[in-house]
Amino acid sequence: MKDFFVFDEDDKKLWLGLGAAGVIFIVAFTLFGGGFMANVERVLSALAVVVLPGFVIMKLYADNLTMSDNKIADKLMLSFGLSLLTMVVPYFLTTYIRPYVFNADEENWGAISNTTMTFILLVMVIAIAFGVKYYQNKKKSMA
Repeated sequence: MKDFFVFDEDDKKLWLGLGAAGVIFIVAFTLFGGGFMANVERVLSALAVVVLPGFVIMKLYADNLTMSDNKIADKLMLSFGLSLLTMVVPYFLTTYIRPYVFNADEENWGAISNTTMTFILLVMVIAIAFGVKYYQNKKKSMA
């Protein structure tokens, strides 16, 4: 893990801020909507899908990229944008294509749930990002 990236102070502040925002959302949703554990699951899955894959890709490939004077905001925006590209677009493509591939109705094909599909995409995106970086590091060390 140390060969790939190192957390700096900005990364710690970013995740502390996201955690604080998550706690605020959990408390607010629980007060007005009930179901504490359901709200915890919603917030954690939202952070996992909307920030985590983009953050991993940003740390592996574009950690030194700056767009403004605020590095934390830059990292958050880049993480969010990369997550949208790598998670949301493939998810919509797979949910659109699945019924046609299996020649079945969307509701009746039942082979895999949307939550499972999201988790599979999340693991695939992170694994591919680490795999490509590992390959680049190995290729660089051989040359």
